[in-house]
Amino acid sequence: MTCIPLLLNMSESFKLTYFDGRGLAEISRLLFVVSGTQFEDVRIPLEQDRKSWLAVKDTFPFKKIPDLTYNGTHINHSKAIERFLARKFHMLGSNELETALVEGCSEYVRDIMIAYGSARGDDAKVAKFWAEDLNPILAGLAQNAGNNGHFVGDKTTLPDVQFYYLFSTFFDAKDKVEAALAPYDNLRKIRETVANIDSIKEHVSKRKETPF
Repeated sequence: MTCIPLLLNMSESFKLTYFDGRGLAEISRLLFVVSGTQFEDVRIPLEQDRKSWLAVKDTFPFKKIPDLTYNGTHINHSKAIERFLARKFHMLGSNELETALVEGCSEYVRDIMIAYGSARGDDAKVAKFWAEDLNPILAGLAQNAGNNGHFVGDKTTLPDVQFYYLFSTFFDAKDKVEAALAPYDNLRKIRETVANIDSIKEHVSKRKETPF
């Protein structure tokens, strides 16, 4: 599957700064990749003494990353960056209703990440996440998703990319991922649709292994 690059204003510039890992910036990177938009991917080395990060930390408004610099203006917080890019790349729906549906699906995908993040580090809570907490959200997403490989409409939107990342890369327990998705053909199709985009394939093939 090939995506046609967007014809953006040539004066536009995007610089995404984060650590040299996937973490909170990878979904934004994937949005650039899917849209075919060039950007400066600044990766701060992962060092035990954090020397490289501490050297630049004070240059960011909130002293946190990821940070997107768009035409010289800092945009802060990973979710704000994702929504900005999705809107810029026409991946938030084609009308007000679709936008509301896209944002709703996006927030529920985010709820999965938050729930798992809260449980991580506690074996009992992680077990409960896989056994009890995850399925109700997946069931709701499946009920609202289309059967054409997209959550909303007929083209790739923000929650498609988020869901792909979550269920292809974010989780370590791949057997549990497949078991959780087994009842939901349309959700697995969404993951497959994004995975089969040519630019995504290329990005993943070149992406180096990092701790997170």
